[in-house]
Amino acid sequence: MPRGPRRSTPPESSSWVVTAFRRWMRAQDAAHILASERVGSCVGTVLAGTALLAAIAWAPGARTFFAIPFSTAFACFVPGIVNGLAFSFVHSRRTRLATWGWLWRLPCMATLHFFLASLMALAAMPGAFVFALVLVFTTAVHGRQYRVTWRQPFLAVGTLVGMLCALPLRVSPDHAVLFAVVIPSVLFAQVYLGAFAVRHDQARADAERLRAAVHAQLIEQQERDVGQLTQAMAEMLRHHHDMEQALLHAGSAADMMKAIGGQRGLLARSEFEDQARQLQDSLRQIEEMVKEVRAKGRRFAGTEPEPVELGPVLEAVQAQVSLRFPDVDIHVELEPPRPQLALLRGGPITLRRVVENLVVNACEGNGEQGASQVFIRARTEPLSGRLEVEIEDDGPGFPPERLTAPAEELHTTKPQGTGLGLYTSECLLRASGGLLHRHNAPGGGALLRILLPREYR
Repeated sequence: MPRGPRRSTPPESSSWVVTAFRRWMRAQDAAHILASERVGSCVGTVLAGTALLAAIAWAPGARTFFAIPFSTAFACFVPGIVNGLAFSFVHSRRTRLATWGWLWRLPCMATLHFFLASLMALAAMPGAFVFALVLVFTTAVHGRQYRVTWRQPFLAVGTLVGMLCALPLRVSPDHAVLFAVVIPSVLFAQVYLGAFAVRHDQARADAERLRAAVHAQLIEQQERDVGQLTQAMAEMLRHHHDMEQALLHAGSAADMMKAIGGQRGLLARSEFEDQARQLQDSLRQIEEMVKEVRAKGRRFAGTEPEPVELGPVLEAVQAQVSLRFPDVDIHVELEPPRPQLALLRGGPITLRRVVENLVVNACEGNGEQGASQVFIRARTEPLSGRLEVEIEDDGPGFPPERLTAPAEELHTTKPQGTGLGLYTSECLLRASGGLLHRHNAPGGGALLRILLPREYR
């Protein structure tokens, strides 16, 4: 049989670069970068930089100390101005950075580092030392901000290229020696502070996961205690009718005893009436205590979870997770479009934590392969009337042995995972009377079905 053309597989090095670049994107704080790169702030930075450059070049004392030609230095500043303003205008109304946006961000930072390195190359040696310190400090801050590591050295590569492009502008052989010292210092500072920031983020994420797990365990234990106490209260309420009947009969018997006792002699009648009165008082006290217990039991047994509107919570999860995973397309579909209210202990915070944990798990996949698309669908289940939230992805899906096994704390397939996301979600759902079902979609990927109690109006 004739065989079709064989599909070419990308080289391993190319696959490693793509995977490393995706991990680098996920480690970034896109919201902070977009907030700092608004058009107004970028224009202000350009004007301030131009004014400072003019002062350095033409101010009497600075002109002698730095000896920088303004026209050449400003020409080195132009690529950074053009890149920065264009980036700000394009992303002025965007809430997330796509892959091409991150690719564009790298030359933006490289042109800025090129400008600082060119100032070091053009200045006289005393001023060159000052610009060398500014360059090391600035690149180190950017290394921390952009999470530069040896495994994701993309910004460091851009910095190296920018400094090498500025090297031919040196005005003396001494500047070459200065460049030979500054270049390794810059790269080391970037990688060191970037790796430190990554470790800090990992420690903070682990602490948050552990806190969420402890919180979920407390909620689960509280739910078990509440269930036992509610059951006891319900049994007491069921017996309340019989107790009322018994008290009614006892009260009638006391009244009859009092009536019969009145027919006796004066002394016997007085003692009999005292005993009957004490019996009636005791019965009234018991009746009051029963009513109080009944009222407290009803208040406790009738406690309802908070109503939560699904639409805003799911859209908030979509916006938050999209910033963390810009290369994953996350879609939210509500059926029907009218607002639906679920009943959850803890309200919107609980629902958001549950859905966010599951969507992040879908984006991360098994640690080696994640999803490129995630669909979050909300609808009313036709049979039970409960609200159903489906989370479907095109990732690797669940291993067959994990489909029916209960969620276990600290069980994970990801090298850097803690195994708390699915476990925490199931605990939070059980605490509110919800359910979580795990499946593998027919076309591949995972399919999670969340069933939630619904508020009926």
